[in-house]
Amino acid sequence: MQTITRILCPTDFSDTAVKAVGYAEQLAIDAKAELLLFHAFETPSTWTLSGQEHPSDPKIQQELEGVLFDSPHERKIERLLHAGPSGEVICWIAQDRKCDLIVMGTHGRTGLKHLLFGSVAEYVLQHARCPVLSIRDRDPKEQPLARPLTMPVLAPRFM
Repeated sequence: MQTITRILCPTDFSDTAVKAVGYAEQLAIDAKAELLLFHAFETPSTWTLSGQEHPSDPKIQQELEGVLFDSPHERKIERLLHAGPSGEVICWIAQDRKCDLIVMGTHGRTGLKHLLFGSVAEYVLQHARCPVLSIRDRDPKEQPLARPLTMPVLAPRFM
């Protein structure tokens, strides 16, 4: 089994992403791993090479800097920003930075919403070159799973 030394945690600053950051932080603490907090943003209208990594909107940088700002745990946290399609950029950053794990939130959209909006988490699950842990924010009123219908195991005939 591979040791986890670097965890990538993409965020879109949603409630689900906040929950995923909590999981990633705890995993980083337990594994004594580096944590990379990451946000992919839309390509700026004035496109330059430096614009890929430095957004024109400083609010994005401030919001990312605020994630885990007051964390009492001492470990390396790096914050990254990059322009481009979220799923593709997440997979590329994970590969480029040699991440051992991606921890990310998923909104769990299904049906028409999934077709219209797509799923960054699904894209990352299919294309990432390292394991992916997806965190879904579940409704507390959601019913527990029903026990599956199973057949009893038959005893061998020689008994």
